[in-house]
Amino acid sequence: MRLASLLLIGGGAILCLITFAGWVGLNLFACGLASGGCSFSRFRFRWEDTEALMVFVPPFVLGCVLTATGIILRISSRSHQP
Repeated sequence: MRLASLLLIGGGAILCLITFAGWVGLNLFACGLASGGCSFSRFRFRWEDTEALMVFVPPFVLGCVLTATGIILRISSRSHQP
Protein backbone atom coordinates (compact mmCIF):
# COMPACT_ATOMS: atom_id res chain seq x y z
CA MET A 1 0.00 0.00 0.00
CA ARG A 2 2.91 2.28 0.73
CA LEU A 3 4.37 1.85 -2.76
CA ALA A 4 0.99 2.46 -4.38
CA SER A 5 0.51 5.69 -2.46
CA LEU A 6 3.98 6.91 -3.45
CA LEU A 7 3.34 6.04 -7.09
CA LEU A 8 -0.01 7.85 -7.04
CA ILE A 9 1.46 10.94 -5.40
CA GLY A 10 4.46 11.03 -7.73
CA GLY A 11 2.51 10.22 -10.87
CA GLY A 12 -0.18 12.77 -10.10
CA ALA A 13 2.35 15.48 -9.32
CA ILE A 14 4.29 14.76 -12.51
CA LEU A 15 1.08 14.82 -14.56
CA CYS A 16 0.15 18.20 -13.05
CA LEU A 17 3.60 19.62 -13.73
CA ILE A 18 3.69 18.37 -17.32
CA THR A 19 0.21 19.74 -17.98
CA PHE A 20 1.10 23.13 -16.50
CA ALA A 21 4.34 23.23 -18.50
CA GLY A 22 2.36 22.47 -21.65
CA TRP A 23 -0.05 25.29 -20.86
CA VAL A 24 2.83 27.74 -20.32
CA GLY A 25 4.52 26.53 -23.51
CA LEU A 26 1.34 27.00 -25.52
CA ASN A 27 0.92 30.53 -24.19
CA LEU A 28 4.55 31.38 -24.90
CA PHE A 29 4.19 29.98 -28.42
CA ALA A 30 1.06 32.05 -29.03
CA CYS A 31 2.77 35.12 -27.61
CA GLY A 32 5.73 34.58 -29.93
CA LEU A 33 3.40 34.33 -32.93
CA ALA A 34 1.90 37.73 -32.18
CA SER A 35 2.62 40.24 -34.93
CA GLY A 36 4.11 42.80 -32.54
CA GLY A 37 6.35 40.29 -30.84
CA CYS A 38 6.23 39.51 -27.18
CA SER A 39 8.06 40.70 -24.13
CA PHE A 40 8.00 39.20 -20.67
CA SER A 41 6.17 42.24 -19.29
CA ARG A 42 3.36 41.83 -21.86
CA PHE A 43 3.08 38.04 -21.48
CA ARG A 44 -0.09 36.79 -19.80
CA PHE A 45 -2.02 33.56 -19.65
CA ARG A 46 -5.06 33.32 -21.91
CA TRP A 47 -7.62 31.88 -19.50
CA GLU A 48 -10.44 32.80 -21.87
CA ASP A 49 -9.14 30.34 -24.48
CA THR A 50 -11.70 27.60 -23.84
CA GLU A 51 -10.50 25.41 -26.72
CA ALA A 52 -7.06 25.05 -25.15
CA LEU A 53 -8.48 24.68 -21.66
CA MET A 54 -10.57 21.72 -22.88
CA VAL A 55 -7.29 19.95 -23.54
CA PHE A 56 -5.33 21.02 -20.46
CA VAL A 57 -7.91 20.96 -17.65
CA PRO A 58 -8.81 17.21 -17.68
CA PRO A 59 -5.23 15.91 -17.24
CA PHE A 60 -4.54 18.56 -14.61
CA VAL A 61 -7.66 17.55 -12.66
CA LEU A 62 -6.73 13.87 -13.07
CA GLY A 63 -3.26 14.61 -11.69
CA CYS A 64 -4.79 16.40 -8.70
CA VAL A 65 -7.16 13.47 -8.07
CA LEU A 66 -4.29 10.95 -8.27
CA THR A 67 -2.18 13.00 -5.89
CA ALA A 68 -5.05 13.41 -3.43
CA THR A 69 -5.81 9.68 -3.60
CA GLY A 70 -2.18 8.86 -2.88
CA ILE A 71 -2.12 11.23 0.08
CA ILE A 72 -5.33 9.72 1.47
CA LEU A 73 -3.94 6.19 1.05
CA ARG A 74 -0.71 7.20 2.79
CA ILE A 75 -2.55 8.78 5.70
CA SER A 76 -4.93 5.84 6.08
CA SER A 77 -2.10 3.29 5.98
CA ARG A 78 -0.30 5.17 8.76
CA SER A 79 -3.37 5.25 10.97
CA HIS A 80 -3.86 1.45 10.66
CA GLN A 81 -0.30 0.52 11.66
CA PRO A 82 0.13 -0.76 15.24
